[in-house]
Amino acid sequence: MIENLDTLLTDIQQQCDDAAHSMFGRETSRWHNPTYARIMESPDSVGEMKGTCGDLIKIFLKIENNVITEASFYTTGCGPSIVSGDMACELSTGKTVDEASEIGGENILERLGGLPEDKTHCAHLASSALQEALGNWLGKK
Repeated sequence: MIENLDTLLTDIQQQCDDAAHSMFGRETSRWHNPTYARIMESPDSVGEMKGTCGDLIKIFLKIENNVITEASFYTTGCGPSIVSGDMACELSTGKTVDEASEIGGENILERLGGLPEDKTHCAHLASSALQEALGNWLGKK
């Protein structure tokens, strides 16, 4: 009985994953295991943005010699907010502050392979949180 239930749950999970990949693209799997999702201890800067949808994204940065050495994020949002925050961190890590200041929502969407039209705001929310973190760091200098 339990074996049948496990098989059923595995099949349902696979169907959900297949539907998500079909709907949201190849990078959707990031929401299962995002690389950069964590609240950073002692960041050099934090940027926080809340969207009209209610999603919150925080970006945490460590910056040494004007280079982002570490980035992480926290979100209260949906799968597209998770993948967008994760991609914003990936794109900014190793970049100078000036280079990272050029990362916009369109860059995130391009690297993700797109998002559904009603979820593209998540990429812009993540880039805005990144830009706020960069601005806050520059303001401290």
